[in-house]
Amino acid sequence: MLDVYEIKGSTTSNLFGIKVALTSGIHMDFILREYEKDIFTSEEIFNEEQSLNTAGLLNINTPKVINVDPYGSVNGYLLLLMTKIDGHVDLDITNNHSFLSSLAEALVKLHDNQITDDESRYERYQQPEAIMIPSWTNVPEVWGKLKRIAHLPAPGSEEAFIHRDFHPANVLWEDDCVSGVVDWVNACTGPKSVDIGHCRWNLAMLEGVEAADEFLCEYISAAPKNYIHHIYWDIVSLMDVLEDPLVVYPGWKTFNRDDITEEIMTSRMDDYAEYLLKEYDSNKNGISSN
Repeated sequence: MLDVYEIKGSTTSNLFGIKVALTSGIHMDFILREYEKDIFTSEEIFNEEQSLNTAGLLNINTPKVINVDPYGSVNGYLLLLMTKIDGHVDLDITNNHSFLSSLAEALVKLHDNQITDDESRYERYQQPEAIMIPSWTNVPEVWGKLKRIAHLPAPGSEEAFIHRDFHPANVLWEDDCVSGVVDWVNACTGPKSVDIGHCRWNLAMLEGVEAADEFLCEYISAAPKNYIHHIYWDIVSLMDVLEDPLVVYPGWKTFNRDDITEEIMTSRMDDYAEYLLKEYDSNKNGISSN
């Protein structure tokens, strides 16, 4: 073993890089994920192992499982050892058309699968009856309308194996190209639009509504013919992350985006809510890639 080093950015576990010497000066890097035994269960570790194995079938670079210790028998932590993907996180999205285009194309590649029998199935994080109008908003009537939409039956949507937490902090870059997608703990079979919706919310918080809108346009442009995106799923994805009080995602600061304050996030949440309501009213039948 040559080196062990901490990797910053994970908000649910401890991440370590492990550099191992092979032969003749050649080395290989691995990633060790440590989960707190009192917070996570063995079943969740098995689920992540299964998700990574399924992700290995996709047309995109993902970590490969080496071994797991789902019971904490080695050091008291639940452990997952996997291969390391070369690349870095890049959250500098300002006026970067090529970034959004490449990000969308990567998600289209990820969704290019016919895996619909995975044991993990999509479920909302926030059930409709639990949604509360936030106290911090300046447009409570808009959030009330979005809440009513979230209660409606889900539209028929194209399903596949999805990441479930696809956003810029889980995408790696090398030489201005996407080199891989990481953090598959929430992966499942579900509507492709869920991945789009979650990423669009992240982009709206990082840069504003325009970035979220451009990302959708780029995805629709790169998607196979006849793909239909329903704004309903953007609304549901927004409700999934709705908090009161608002909490700024700590991963953004880790990757040098400490410009996003609670005040900015509050404004962008309201702006995004108004934008989605307008888009929903204008596109009741969905947005097609035709």
